[in-house]
Amino acid sequence: MYTLNISGHHVKSGDDIQELVKEKMDHLQRINNQITTINVILNSEKHATNDVIAEASVHIPGHDLFATARTDKQLSTALDMLVSKLEKQLIKHKARHPSGRVHHINAQDVESSVEKEYQAEFNELVEREVIS
Repeated sequence: MYTLNISGHHVKSGDDIQELVKEKMDHLQRINNQITTINVILNSEKHATNDVIAEASVHIPGHDLFATARTDKQLSTALDMLVSKLEKQLIKHKARHPSGRVHHINAQDVESSVEKEYQAEFNELVEREVIS
């Protein structure tokens, strides 16, 4: 299971939008079940274009993936494009790093100190109910 963080800039992230994002990101879990964290940022430009921008970073132990998609006023289309880009990256990563490696009994996934700090900071914000 993975942790999904959704934030919005100039976008109201109600329950329906959060459910839509979760539904779309669940497709990535089917491709690679080692995903630990997905951070999604939804942004709407208020300038002349009114574009919707969806960005996501996906953390797999030892690797991070990032993608962005921009569409004209359609959040679901932006999310579809975003998921498509991330799927391609996950498939490419899976081809380069086969999961059939031999693991030692005492082996552990290595997280950098920066990743541990980010996770601790996120857990603290959830605990204080700043992020739900």
